Amino acid sequence: MCVESVYVRGGIELELKEGKPPHQVLEDIVFKHTGAFDPDLVQGPGIGEDAGIIRLGEGFLVAHSDPITAATKFIGWLAVHVAANDVAVRGVRPRWLLLTILLPPGSSTSLLKEIMEDVDRAAKSIGATVIGGHTEVTPGVPRPLLISTAIGHTTGRVVRTRDACSGDYVVVVGRVGGEGASVIAWDFSDLLLEHGVSRGVVEEARRYVFDISIVDKALSIRDYVSSMHDPTEGGVIQGLLELALASKKTIVFDKDSLVIEPVVEEVSSALDIDPYKLLSSGSLIATVSENNLDIVIDILKSKGYRCYVCGRVVDGPSKLVVKEKNSSYTVKESVVDEIYRLWK
Repeated sequence: MCVESVYVRGGIELELKEGKPPHQVLEDIVFKHTGAFDPDLVQGPGIGEDAGIIRLGEGFLVAHSDPITAATKFIGWLAVHVAANDVAVRGVRPRWLLLTILLPPGSSTSLLKEIMEDVDRAAKSIGATVIGGHTEVTPGVPRPLLISTAIGHTTGRVVRTRDACSGDYVVVVGRVGGEGASVIAWDFSDLLLEHGVSRGVVEEARRYVFDISIVDKALSIRDYVSSMHDPTEGGVIQGLLELALASKKTIVFDKDSLVIEPVVEEVSSALDIDPYKLLSSGSLIATVSENNLDIVIDILKSKGYRCYVCGRVVDGPSKLVVKEKNSSYTVKESVVDEIYRLWK
């Protein structure tokens, strides 16, 4: 969290809040300072682009890094899957992992062992290997933090977020808000119980942490999609906005066509949280042409994956239009994930 950082634009300093910085900050500062030019870089940093793409021999190397900062339980499991998902939505199988583990002073070896056992289980579940990284006890760190890098290689097609086409249908696959509901159930269970959520619902939400991989989902439909994106921080609303920004299109999202599962709804309602803006690893967003829509739906349903056709890609300025019931509103700026309100 960068709550004391400031951003200077036109002589005005802006404080950076929790979560992702505004996309204009990323474009003006982060994406303009990327070192030497490399002719083999196919896709570098960009809004909504899940992983870098590098030309390597006859194929492509795909890599992505992500931190786990909004959870304390199963952070080894989360670290592996959150980074691996961003490689998978490129249509590439994640094979190699790098981990940076930052522990607060006073941490025990049993904590480190627990983290690495989770890493081991997660990596084995997707056929990936940890090839290196760094571990240290860090002054000033309030809780364990993990930064993971996932890497994959392919000689085939690589999918980009920016390639959504006008006329495409928007398909959301998987449990929206499930990751966030699970993190809340593990890290804020007492708060949920105080707000009347039953222990049975808390236990069910906790199990969702083990259903956050989208590797198989993404790889099963990669040949039939125009683009894919992994909605994590900021939930499906932020994911759809990033898709619109990356593709330079307008995304029209029919909110009523996307079902929030009852457990996620109950956890969110109890704490006055918007599940559409909540951590959503385990789901993915794909844009699909009309010709391929039935194929994609049939593949997903044959594998038992829930999916929702809930929007269209249209020509227009980069924005997200959210339709619900008899009203609509426009999203142009990044949203802050709802879970940060709980950590305050």
